[in-house]
Amino acid sequence: MTARRLKVAVVGASMSNSPDGREKFAIRAHLPALKVLSDLFEVIAVCTTRMQSATATARHFQIPHAFDNVERMLKELPEIDAVCVCVQPAVHYQVTMAALRAGKHVYCEHPLGIATDQAQELYELARRNGVRTIVGHEYHYEPAVLQMAESVRKGYIGSPLAFSITYFHSGHIAPRPSHRQWLFNAEVGRPAFRTGHSLERVISVIGDVTDVSADMAVLVPERPNLDGGPPMRTTQVNNLNFLMRVNGNVMGTMQHCITAWFGTGWGFQVYGTEGMLMLKVEDAGEKNTVKGDPRSGELKLYGNRVDMAQLMANPTAPELLQRQFKEIQPGASHYYVTGIDHGRATFPVAQAWHAFAAAICTGTECAPSFRDELKIHCLWDAAEKSARDRTWIKVDYSRAAVPGN
Repeated sequence: MTARRLKVAVVGASMSNSPDGREKFAIRAHLPALKVLSDLFEVIAVCTTRMQSATATARHFQIPHAFDNVERMLKELPEIDAVCVCVQPAVHYQVTMAALRAGKHVYCEHPLGIATDQAQELYELARRNGVRTIVGHEYHYEPAVLQMAESVRKGYIGSPLAFSITYFHSGHIAPRPSHRQWLFNAEVGRPAFRTGHSLERVISVIGDVTDVSADMAVLVPERPNLDGGPPMRTTQVNNLNFLMRVNGNVMGTMQHCITAWFGTGWGFQVYGTEGMLMLKVEDAGEKNTVKGDPRSGELKLYGNRVDMAQLMANPTAPELLQRQFKEIQPGASHYYVTGIDHGRATFPVAQAWHAFAAAICTGTECAPSFRDELKIHCLWDAAEKSARDRTWIKVDYSRAAVPGN
C-alpha cells in the first residue's frame, strides 16, 4: 500500500498496572495493532507525562525512543509521520494541536477536545496544513458495521423509517480504582460526550441527525473505591436519552445507560420500507479477566427483507413476521487485517489504522475525520441545549461547513 513504512509516535501509552487488571487503551489496543501492521507502520516513539513510565512502555514494546514532553519529541524526531493521541480527553486539544502545528497526520481518540470551539480549531488547522486525520470511533471499521452501512446505501431495507440504538454498561456503578477518577469528572468533557460512539454509528449508517430532543442526568452519584479510599463521586452524567430525526424524517431513539449491572453493551436496529437490519454484540463466553486484550464479544449483523409477492400470495399475520431475521455475513472486502482474533479491541483499532494508512498514502479523507467529529460536537451543542430548555432543537452544522461548498 505504501512505498515505505509510516513512522508513528504514540502519546499516552503508560502502563497503569490497575488493581482491576485493565490497562489503558494505547497499551491494550493501539500498540498491539500497530505491531501487527508492521508492514505499514513503524512505532518509533512513545510519550507519557513521566519519563519512567515512557521508558517502561518503550522497553516492553521494543520501541527505540521514549519522551515525557510532546513538543520535545516532535522537535527531536522530525521524521515522525503520524501521531496517535491516546490521552485523557481534557488534554486531547493540547497534544493534537502540537502534532498538527508540526505538520503530522493525527489519529486522535474520541472526543476531539472538550468543547466545540476546540474541535473546530483542530479541524481547520488540519485542513489548512493538508494532513490526514481520523478520530477513534474504531467500531466504525468493524466488518459488521461496514456491511450494515453498505446494505442501507444499496437499499436492502428500502427507505429507512425508524431506528433504535442502545448502550448498557456498568462503568459508572461498579467499583473502580482511584486512577480512573477522571472518568467521572464533568471537566473531562461535556455532558453528552459519552454518546459519541453511538451517534457516529447512526450517522455513518443512516445519515445526519437534523433534530434532537434530549434528557441526561447523574443517576448514580458515587461508587466504591477499589484502592480503599473514600467513594469515587460523579459529576459527569451517566444516563442519557435522545429522541432524534435523521435526514429530517427518519425517527429514532438512543439510550445510553452507564449504570447497568451486567449490561448487554451495544445494540442497533434500523427498519425501512422493505426490511430491517440489526447489529448486536454476541456473547464472548466466560469473562474472568480483562488482562491484556480480552475477548469482549463480536459484533454480528442480522437482517431480513420483505418478499411482497410472496406475502400477497400467502398472507401472513404481522405477529408471525416477528423475529424472522437471519445472520448476514460481512463481505470479504470489509476485512482489512488478518492475524488478530475478532472480538478483541485490537481488531477494530487495526482496521482503523489500516484505513488511515490508505488515506495518508492516497491523500484522501478517512472517516471518521476531524470534520465528522466536529459535526458530532455540533449535535452535542443541540442536545445539551435541548436538555436545558426541555424542547426539540434543530442541529446547526454551519461550523463544519467546507469552504467553497
